Amino acid sequence: MDSWLIDKIWKPDIKLYVDMKTRYSEEEIKRLPNDVIIEQLDLGKWERDDAIIPLRNLYLVMLATNYGDDICLGATAGDRVLDKSPQFAYKASDLLSFLYTKQHWTEERKINVNLDFKGMTKKGLIAKYLQEGGNLEEAVNGSFSCYHPEHNQECWQCKPCFRKYVAFKMNGYDFGSRIDNIVKNYLSENIIPDILKGTYGRADEEKDIMEVYNKLCVKQ
Repeated sequence: MDSWLIDKIWKPDIKLYVDMKTRYSEEEIKRLPNDVIIEQLDLGKWERDDAIIPLRNLYLVMLATNYGDDICLGATAGDRVLDKSPQFAYKASDLLSFLYTKQHWTEERKINVNLDFKGMTKKGLIAKYLQEGGNLEEAVNGSFSCYHPEHNQECWQCKPCFRKYVAFKMNGYDFGSRIDNIVKNYLSENIIPDILKGTYGRADEEKDIMEVYNKLCVKQ
């Protein structure tokens, strides 16, 4: 979802997708536009049950240096992993620039891992896309965020799915009662208890999650 929106806003010269052979890679590849370059890097063998791949973004930015010097990671305000943090971007930029110091095999290159959208929530990213003339329906259908896709569709019962749902819901999109009910049940069982205990850890999104959840409860 984030990468789809950032493509429309940032307008990169090169769009790179890395097929990491994860449980959801095939579904993502089906939805890629024709101008996306696909590279293979089998990191799926190290994918944890929670879909985290340790050091994922370090691998990705290293590979991306083969295509350019200014590399945008699709990180937003709610992302908690350290390899989407400003500290990571700074250290990775420094390390990669050092490795591309002028030597017998390369001219000097300055690599910049940028997090231009790290200060924005997913809700804010959608709002910016709409402000620049984007279409909400196109964004919902064109983007894909799911750890457990079923029959070519998002499951709406995983973290990427519910975060996408909340972000679009806060921008006025109506998913319909079937998806509303699925997300409501997922939130009730998996997310709301952590928010109420103060252990969820995504302060920028918690208010939006609670607002959407309360509306779903009233609607029911």
